[in-house]
Amino acid sequence: MIKNILLSIFILLSAQFSFAQNHTDTLFVTGKVKNEKAIPLSNFTKYKSVELGDINTSCSPKQKEEAKQVKAVLVKDLLDSVEFAYESRKELNQFYFKFEAADGYTIVYSFNEIYNTETGNHLYVVTEMNGKPISELENRILLLTTSDIKSGSRNIKWLKRIVVCRAE
Repeated sequence: MIKNILLSIFILLSAQFSFAQNHTDTLFVTGKVKNEKAIPLSNFTKYKSVELGDINTSCSPKQKEEAKQVKAVLVKDLLDSVEFAYESRKELNQFYFKFEAADGYTIVYSFNEIYNTETGNHLYVVTEMNGKPISELENRILLLTTSDIKSGSRNIKWLKRIVVCRAE
């Protein structure tokens, strides 16, 4: 009996510690940039916010997590505040972005996908959800793509870093 109680306490503490590590308070932009950038949660208010309304914020195409009053910032606006390291503008065709979560989950978008297709006009970082600011959200920092056919598979909770890369 005591063994079960101790095991339960250990599991709860481990889960709480693991959850706390997934919270992200700063988004880092690194890699092929002239100067790496750290964007703390408090700075997200400096970017133009867009109202997305009530949408599915699930990170799985098999389930729904309806959120109300979602506001967000376009990823393009965040990336525009960073200078990419390249010699010729043609090199940008070889650039891609790795979006990495605190738990290790990673997705990739090409430079052209973000800047030259409709996808880039629908790729957001959530700044407010269900009437709460980003700093109070459980799954901060949340990356959403609202234009995918199957929503969820390219959404990321606990976004930690955007790594600017160049295909070699």
